[in-house]
Amino acid sequence: MHSQLRIVIATFVFASAWWTTGRLASAMADMALFAVRDVQVRGLTYATAEELIALLELAPEATVWGDTEEWARRAERHPMVTDVRVRRRPPGTLVLEVEERRPVALAATPLLEPVDRLGRRLPVDPAETRLDLPLLGGPRPFPGARLLPARGRDLAAEVGRLMEADTAFLQRVSEVSWVGERTVRARWSDPAVEFVFEVGTPPQRIREGLIALGDALDRDPTHAPEIIDLRFADQVVVRDIR
Repeated sequence: MHSQLRIVIATFVFASAWWTTGRLASAMADMALFAVRDVQVRGLTYATAEELIALLELAPEATVWGDTEEWARRAERHPMVTDVRVRRRPPGTLVLEVEERRPVALAATPLLEPVDRLGRRLPVDPAETRLDLPLLGGPRPFPGARLLPARGRDLAAEVGRLMEADTAFLQRVSEVSWVGERTVRARWSDPAVEFVFEVGTPPQRIREGLIALGDALDRDPTHAPEIIDLRFADQVVVRDIR
């Protein structure tokens, strides 16, 4: 009886060890199969893939079944990044879909630095990256501050709105500044003309100002008006004060 009991116990222990060892070996094989071997980064213009991958802090044993939300939070620490989505592509690839902060203007800090529509200073070197952006007038940020002062942030938001509303217009603008509590001056260099309008002026109103400028140049191609004033309802005021 005792001998039979020992045989049963030994058989159970052996079977358990075999089952456990077999499952462990299978799990280890699966871990090796799904180990992260490649990280693809999409949507970058200013940051580099190497910078984003370094922020993931992938452990040597990391697999694609890791915490994608945690990886996304780590990547979003990059100052040029506003949103990251991490997708798995088994067996061994992660795909990062990145939304970057977009420079909308250059602010004197006193050096010229790009800022986004929130007035956040961006770590992009204008000398290395060609940025055809308007100069932002207004107060300079405090030393070490990541954001412009409130008036600078409001102006950056208006430039961002103009960029979305009428990119062609903004591409001609060399400088944007305040001339009143809610009045903006957008200065062109060629031709040398200033557009004056209220914050939130719709794109159609901007186009009416462009039409008025075109009419003035048709009448006298050698002389552009100095100011295109869009602040008055139902009319565009074309002025020359030189």
